[in-house]
Amino acid sequence: MAIKKNIILKISGASLKGEDGIISSKKIDDLANQIKQISKKYNIGIIVGGGNIWRGNSSDRKLYNRVASDYMGMLGTIINSVALKEILLKKNVPTRLYSLLDVPKVADVYKINKVNQKLAKNYVCIFAAGTGNPFVSTDTAAAMRACEINANLILMAKDGVDGVYDKDPKKFPNAKRFSSLSYEQVVEKNLKVMDETAISICKEYKIQLLVFNNSRPNAIVKALAKTIPTTIIK
Repeated sequence: MAIKKNIILKISGASLKGEDGIISSKKIDDLANQIKQISKKYNIGIIVGGGNIWRGNSSDRKLYNRVASDYMGMLGTIINSVALKEILLKKNVPTRLYSLLDVPKVADVYKINKVNQKLAKNYVCIFAAGTGNPFVSTDTAAAMRACEINANLILMAKDGVDGVYDKDPKKFPNAKRFSSLSYEQVVEKNLKVMDETAISICKEYKIQLLVFNNSRPNAIVKALAKTIPTTIIK
């Protein structure tokens, strides 16, 4: 039997929000179905954002300092991660949830040797709370987890955008999508794909990014199969 590759799936919290609440039942169920499908071919580590619950912005920070705001965001990722874990378990997908903040009643403490043991046994592993530190994005968390589980691919699921463009396609109809980019080009063109720390890690450790529109039906499966528009960065 072929050895399955390890990959990281990064899902924005905003992509989970729906008209029926901060976590759409339909969207999270669809996400779980796709994860179940691709788990037959890949060992999967998942980073879920918290933007559907809390996204610190300039107006918020007039009330809350940056450290408090970032911890509130981490707690949002834990809520999303618990929800996703429960749906996956109901679909009989072996799943473990690890948090970089200590919440032992809802998630295991993150220990890389334990994570790699579970991945080798075909568990889906969800990583909540970013890096567990303020001032650090979930982009950097995804890059760090990819290094630690020896994943050479991060799937970047974007909300409503078919990859990486030369300018914002939601504002400029003539924006052009890149089918492929080097990390050098991402930096030179100042393309806001990930934060600079995450890009630096991915470049150094030769981790590819596959950026795609998570709003498309069955998007994760189709992005891996290269049957929808994507941008590959390497």
